[in-house]
Amino acid sequence: MKRSKLNAIFLATSGALMAFSANAIDNPGAHQHGHAELQVAVDGNQIDLIFTSPAYNLLGFEHRARTDDQKALVKETEEWLERTPLINTPDASCKVASAEVYHEAGDGSGDHHDHGSNGHDHHEHNEHEHSEGYGHSDFEVTQVLNCTGLASAEALLIPLTERFPEIEDLGVQWVWSGGQGSARLEHQERSFSLKSQ
Repeated sequence: MKRSKLNAIFLATSGALMAFSANAIDNPGAHQHGHAELQVAVDGNQIDLIFTSPAYNLLGFEHRARTDDQKALVKETEEWLERTPLINTPDASCKVASAEVYHEAGDGSGDHHDHGSNGHDHHEHNEHEHSEGYGHSDFEVTQVLNCTGLASAEALLIPLTERFPEIEDLGVQWVWSGGQGSARLEHQERSFSLKSQ
């Protein structure tokens, strides 16, 4: 799914959610180490999501990868974000249909990864260098998930804070046929319920 199409889903269905969430989760700011955001749209057995986080939360640094170890960590993180459903049912029924990872922490040759979507217009990267200065670098991940048994799931699981311990809190916003809601998950919390709001 094109990134712009996914963004359009959120704009079309969650204008009120955005206003609500600013109050509900204290709007901690655009780039804050320790904080990340997850936006979720549920339609039947499909979940569309956008995950955004400072690179520091995922890598421990924000500059472009310089050493072989840093480059390996970036690649490992990209691969994990591409293949792992960032939301899942308790019986792990969600499968990644498509995933895209955008960031500026790579070596410049692999800053956009697109897996599973056909006919995608590739994102042009601005080569504004954060690597030599103290600029901020973020990850943005879009996923489309297919989940059987989604309607009967009491809770949805999020593996992000377990995999990335630098994420101290995760703001989650969602829209689905039953309404909309938001939650702020602290570091040890790994699940939320669409029906809790």
